[in-house]
Amino acid sequence: MDEAAFATGKLIEGIIIVIWIALILGVGLWSRKRVKASGDFMVGGRAIPVWMLGMWSAGASVSAWAFFGLPGGIYASGAWQHWAICTPMIAGFPLTVIFLGRWMRISAKKYNLMTMPDFLGEVYGGKLIRIFAAIGIVIACIFYATAQFKAIGVLLGTLLNIPYQPAAALGILISAVYVLLGGFIAGAIINTLNVSMMIIASLLAVGIGYSWTGGYGPMLATISSATGTTTWLNNDAALGGFAWFFWISWALLLSSFGLVGQPAIVQKLYGIKKPSTLWLWGLMGGIIFGVTCPAYCYLGVVTKYLAVTDPAVAPAITGLGLGADGVIAWLTVYKLGVEAPVLGGLLIAGVIGAAWSTIDGFIMMGGAAIVRDVFNKCFRPNWTDKQLLRNLRLGMLVVGIIMAIETLFPSEIITWLAAIGWAQFAATLAPALILATTWKGVTKWGGAAGVGVGMFVTAFLTLVYRLPPTSSPWGLGTAKFIATFYLDAGAWGMILGFLSIIVVSIATKKERGPLYYDIHKDVPKPQ
Repeated sequence: MDEAAFATGKLIEGIIIVIWIALILGVGLWSRKRVKASGDFMVGGRAIPVWMLGMWSAGASVSAWAFFGLPGGIYASGAWQHWAICTPMIAGFPLTVIFLGRWMRISAKKYNLMTMPDFLGEVYGGKLIRIFAAIGIVIACIFYATAQFKAIGVLLGTLLNIPYQPAAALGILISAVYVLLGGFIAGAIINTLNVSMMIIASLLAVGIGYSWTGGYGPMLATISSATGTTTWLNNDAALGGFAWFFWISWALLLSSFGLVGQPAIVQKLYGIKKPSTLWLWGLMGGIIFGVTCPAYCYLGVVTKYLAVTDPAVAPAITGLGLGADGVIAWLTVYKLGVEAPVLGGLLIAGVIGAAWSTIDGFIMMGGAAIVRDVFNKCFRPNWTDKQLLRNLRLGMLVVGIIMAIETLFPSEIITWLAAIGWAQFAATLAPALILATTWKGVTKWGGAAGVGVGMFVTAFLTLVYRLPPTSSPWGLGTAKFIATFYLDAGAWGMILGFLSIIVVSIATKKERGPLYYDIHKDVPKPQ
């Protein structure tokens, strides 16, 4: 490696990132003056243009798992992960509009809805469903947000030549500052910028990969010939003959319908200025995700091609000591840092932008789950708006500190962490949200049971069985989980959540919340 060119490239990439960070913090400071009440802070006064929220939602769905973790997973295990996990999520955006969009946005002002537990509480009624939903959200936030912070920590640490922990702490500090200052308004503007950078980075990624490999087909043929195995290209071989169960878990349930239960994506619907433009949110989200996610998946395949054609590449990636997560770090800092540092800087900004586009949502909804959905709605309903706004900021600060502590511990690969968080959200919230608008038979106790079962089953199976054996005395690790239980932990939670709502609703008194009777107008209200 040319050391002088490498040093110059890192400097150029560092300057690009510093400029990007300064721009984001500046927007946060500017937005602070526009936050007058809790509604401004949480949903931007419900006056954000749909195109901005469509971009933010797409960025939140891609996040660091696709821009950083998934290329590493593809490099290590195979290109099939793109088609099984990433592609089905495109359908999640129109499904969300069909199931939830109209009722979430139309009823938002009438019932002062700001969170997903708000919607569930007003449809099903009662405090228990809010509490279960809030607990599930906090659990999911910790795993999912840690994946984002790790991506930032690994990437900035590699670029700045500093340890992972302080680099991750820098990412946490930046996101916490602009979220606490500007809330939803700052998030909408900043993530429009972030997603714009993601789109640019994605298009550059495709161009760079093609110039190095000569196209997708020849690249796969070269990899197959060099590795002499079908495991990397065949998901059934990679999963030990259990591919169908993986596809049922992710392609059918968690990736597509599971998007309905992702608060960092779906809560953006509350902020849309005109309800009549909801269809555009779904269209934009699907298109942007469909462009950006496959592009970065492509980089995982490109890096595998480089590794099988150049014997120095694989040892260089391994030498970073980051496992599969070293793929994008090596590609952007070491490969592009020498050959095309400006492009490398833009790709790094795209990855960090993807992480921040999700982190701010997690900090906001994690703090809101504790402060608003539990304390305010269930135990302290007499708080003034000023008190609520102050406590929301305190709650988000607490959640940020918890996430910061989590990053101090050795973490697994980013796709693994993000998959756990995504599955926890989907199993906790998606069944109750989908049935709320599609089935007239739901009841208060059915909804609480479904959310509680989905939350508990997924968390239990994950914490006891899905964690690696070194972390849990009975752990099977991710590789053995599907072979043992046939479905992902989140898929079991989602299925049992649906069944619990149906069975308990049939068996219990027909008590519901006020929003239920707005949705199902032909059901008479109790006298």
